Amino acid sequence: MSRLSLFLLASSLSAASAFVAPSSSRLTFTRSRTTGLTAPSSSRLSMHPELPSLVMAYSDDPLGDLLFGANGVVVAGILAAVVAVGASFVTLLPKVGSASFELTDEEQAACLRVENAYDAAAWEKELTEEGTKGYVNRRRKANEAKDRYQSSSGLSRREMKDRSLRYSEADLGFVACLLRAAEPSPGDVLYDLGSGAGRSTLACAAVFPQFSKVIGIEFLAGLTKLANGYKGKVRGRKAAVEFRTGDVAAADLSGAGCVFVGPASYMSDADLGAALDTLPSGATVMTIDKRLGGGFGLVTEVEDPSGDLVLNTGYVYRKQ
Repeated sequence: MSRLSLFLLASSLSAASAFVAPSSSRLTFTRSRTTGLTAPSSSRLSMHPELPSLVMAYSDDPLGDLLFGANGVVVAGILAAVVAVGASFVTLLPKVGSASFELTDEEQAACLRVENAYDAAAWEKELTEEGTKGYVNRRRKANEAKDRYQSSSGLSRREMKDRSLRYSEADLGFVACLLRAAEPSPGDVLYDLGSGAGRSTLACAAVFPQFSKVIGIEFLAGLTKLANGYKGKVRGRKAAVEFRTGDVAAADLSGAGCVFVGPASYMSDADLGAALDTLPSGATVMTIDKRLGGGFGLVTEVEDPSGDLVLNTGYVYRKQ
């Protein structure tokens, strides 16, 4: 590249930098709710003529000398842009595992009783990249139950809809908020479809003990057995709870006042629709990340405030 070309390139960058970092810009700060650190969202760096350029001090590149040696405002422009972009990403990062729900004291105590029953031992409470060690252990047991069912049934993975048979646990604070939005009536019966290890089922029973009964229906017998093991570990007041192994599509929900469908339910829309067809008019259906079609009126939406980015959305429907 000729010296003339280099000079023109340097001039154009210098001119552009005048718009990136004008000398009248002010230094402002944004506190990240993710890290608690204070980072500049826009910045002006004062380059004193008596001080050497940091870029020049560590560069023996003639092009670098030409671009940055004579005009420090280029450095200011580049650094300001990088810092601004970085601060924006910090602000947008979701705060995984630090959800802040507005729960009543009773709701919070109920959720903690269930959480402490599932992660009772010190080792179960230890955090990993995938969640608590207790959760990782339950997911392993769920996969083992799935494999046992597949082996005994003779079905292929495709026939068994393997990809939709996954284990997950909803945030109990979110379940409590969704349940409050549904406004159940004392004496109602709640069905948890795809109840898994029973964590959300027991949370509903503990948060609203006025249910006459809470029934969890799970496809895999191994998970039903696991849920029954946890049922006796949840102390304090809660509604009567029953766990059943069965096909949700064949469930009779004619006596239900409320239905809960979690985020990792294995049901297809057809299976879920078949079950909900048996619901009486006026019954309430709570779902996470699942919309319902005709025959159900949307009552409200509840967003999961786990981070600055919405992670989940809960829906409350009423059977028409």
